[in-house]
Amino acid sequence: MYKKPSAPRGIKQAYEQLLSIKMRGVVPPWLHAMRSVPPADSLVREPSMFATHGKTKFEIDYPQSSQPITSGKGFLKRTLPKGCVSLHHKKIYMRVKCNRPPRIVFPEDKLRKEFYKNHPFEASRPRTMIETGRHSTHKWDTLSDGTSQVTGESVIRYQHYLMQTKGLSKQDAYTQATDEFYAIRAQEDMEAKVAQEEAHQYGARPLKKPYSAYQLFKEDKMIRSSAEAFRARRAVDRMRDGLSEKTYTSAE
Repeated sequence: MYKKPSAPRGIKQAYEQLLSIKMRGVVPPWLHAMRSVPPADSLVREPSMFATHGKTKFEIDYPQSSQPITSGKGFLKRTLPKGCVSLHHKKIYMRVKCNRPPRIVFPEDKLRKEFYKNHPFEASRPRTMIETGRHSTHKWDTLSDGTSQVTGESVIRYQHYLMQTKGLSKQDAYTQATDEFYAIRAQEDMEAKVAQEEAHQYGARPLKKPYSAYQLFKEDKMIRSSAEAFRARRAVDRMRDGLSEKTYTSAE
């Protein structure tokens, strides 16, 4: 492979030679521009200018046969020159290893994986994302400080605290953290039920369905009625076909 010579640079050199031998007497304006800003080389790489296929000493001394040789099993063999060994190359050996950043692993990652594996619905539970505008002062000596929402991440942080500070094993810390977590969840569910009953006693009623949900309800109702009408029509058609067959057989 070689770089193809630049055609604009060749024009400039040719015109410079014509001026030097006085075959041109006037310097054109474009030549001043090319002198101040010479053209760049071509970025296109062309094949070799010299065709050497079949002319090298190796190819002359060891000519290759144009006809492939077939083995007894029916596979094609490539004819190689004497003394050459075939190498089997695969793309897997030609891959270039790229520099990748090291994987960042935190101690809580294994605890988080185990917790959400045992409690998959906690990942889809709604969370409060309100920022208080101050840094959290929770030291995680307890699962809940009474001001923030208790989530799965709270259990993970509390378990890690018990393992690092109290010296508990992974299983013991997990058992203690989940026991407190279940108690808090049961208390929250009980408070929500009591609040719902109190609101109902004071006259609160559930909100009406939004317009989109009402339209979906009407659509589902029409689909069900259409399916029932279609089944009734099919039953009438089958009954009519049966009567016509009986009438035809009695007429014969």
